[in-house]
Amino acid sequence: MPLELPWTPALIARLEAAFAAEPFTRDSAHDLAHILRVAALAKEIALAEGADVDTSVAGALLHDLVYRPKNHPESSQTAAMAAELVPRWCRETPGLESRAEAVAHAVEAHSWSGGGAPDTLEAKVVQDADRLEAIGAIGIARVFATGGSFGSRLWHPTDPWAEGREWDDKTYTLDHFFRKLLKLAEGMQTPSGRRLAQARQQVLLDYLAALRRELEGGAR
Repeated sequence: MPLELPWTPALIARLEAAFAAEPFTRDSAHDLAHILRVAALAKEIALAEGADVDTSVAGALLHDLVYRPKNHPESSQTAAMAAELVPRWCRETPGLESRAEAVAHAVEAHSWSGGGAPDTLEAKVVQDADRLEAIGAIGIARVFATGGSFGSRLWHPTDPWAEGREWDDKTYTLDHFFRKLLKLAEGMQTPSGRRLAQARQQVLLDYLAALRRELEGGAR
């Protein structure tokens, strides 16, 4: 869904410039393309739920304003770090000045690792949009891209389904499906988010079933 809001071209251009100057190179799961997809989902959900579209899209565009690699000690703090910067970004973006605090809350509340708890409809929209990006076909691509970015193995070579060990998604990317991804659909905040999550959740389940068949077939 095109964003088509008066202020989005300038904000997107500013994000591109900011990302180019960052101290860390973003992995392909947290790049500008990811942010634009989340923003499009946020617009779709906001329109369906009657949320403020400008606040929802701005929150989505700024939700990953601060980036740290997933194995960085500050990774779980990036939403809070971004939320501190968001009011200034909004005040410097014509059309968003009056929404600065609402957008900042949406950014701070979206994070899984940060334990975000959205208090507004727009924050719920942003959280749902970001979590939808973590499941489905795109989510599968993103989780393996993220794992590869910090050297995680695909899965445990002899116990991929953790039948005799604890889940360890810092070492094995497949474990992240069970530590996080499969839990996202049940936590969607809006009816539209829950509806969209159903199909994407099934993609995850179908993928895992196919992977199990291939791994077990290869062992015979």
